[in-house]
Amino acid sequence: MYLDAYFEAVDQVLSAIRTTQRPAIERAAEAVAASLANRGGWFVMDTGHMLRHEAFVRAGGLLALAPFSYELKVESPLEHRTEAVPPEREAELEQRLVMLALDRSTLRAGDVLLINSNSGRTPNVIETALQCKERGIVTIGLSSLAQMRGCAAAHPSGKKLFDAVDIAIDTCGVYGDAAVETQGNEKICALSGIASAYVLWAIQAEAVERLQARGIQPTIYRSVHVGGHAFIEEQRKRFKEQGF
Repeated sequence: MYLDAYFEAVDQVLSAIRTTQRPAIERAAEAVAASLANRGGWFVMDTGHMLRHEAFVRAGGLLALAPFSYELKVESPLEHRTEAVPPEREAELEQRLVMLALDRSTLRAGDVLLINSNSGRTPNVIETALQCKERGIVTIGLSSLAQMRGCAAAHPSGKKLFDAVDIAIDTCGVYGDAAVETQGNEKICALSGIASAYVLWAIQAEAVERLQARGIQPTIYRSVHVGGHAFIEEQRKRFKEQGF
């Protein structure tokens, strides 16, 4: 049954994360705790998977967690100028765009940026990781090692995400992401969303414990459905004053 196959696939991925990625998760949590203890920031760059919604303003989540993304919109249609941009020109433009995005952002040296990319190969995430490292921003890469190994590098450096970050965490997913075989059709049920959310919350759990071991009580969201409005406002006030 497809349902049982899905349950088994998810169990296998989460078990693999627990048994193989704990040291990397602990290193990531220590980086986050160290940054927040020094009034630094923890940012997440998500390339369109679950973390874009799961990471922020959630019950039990840290107020310190913030998104990082960038976008450039240009409208200049002219039909006789539709020639393709050469790859080297695309790489140069991406490099400049990432530089401008980081310059305009609130990321600073000592902050932590978690980059979530299932394929770990797209030029924007690689370029962001490389430039963050130059700026002293600690980078955590969250990706499927199996997927990265099965895809060619797209960044001109030839690097993939795990080559460019300080801490690499494998989401232990399968090549192609979808995990359940079907009869006469494509595989179904992607695993990357659940796996990346699982790792994110694992990092938070360990980071909060390490902050408390430092004598720091970080600000945490409470569900508004259990009388959380006043509590959240108080937490926001505390966070603005203390930065963690």
